[in-house]
Amino acid sequence: MTETVFEKITAAVSTLKLDFSSEEFAFYAEEHELSEVEMTAVASVFTYLSEKKQQTTVHTLLRLSRLPTKAPKTFENFDFSLLKGRDVERLKALGQF
Repeated sequence: MTETVFEKITAAVSTLKLDFSSEEFAFYAEEHELSEVEMTAVASVFTYLSEKKQQTTVHTLLRLSRLPTKAPKTFENFDFSLLKGRDVERLKALGQF
């Protein structure tokens, strides 16, 4: 099932948090006599901007989370010899499960 131009614009505008409805777009398209191709082009621009915003949000949240992205620690590459304390043996055993 394919989305209509108006459904695409509604979804993108919602993601972009713009005060612009599909009814307003329909009125604008009628007023400016936009063709089907032109309306599809407008919808694709809104969709592109929406996807770009989502990707930027994900990248920002990953950066702010301080999660290691280049070489994350795993049980295979973690240096257990640096651990000190009372329950060191239990911690070293974690990697064996």
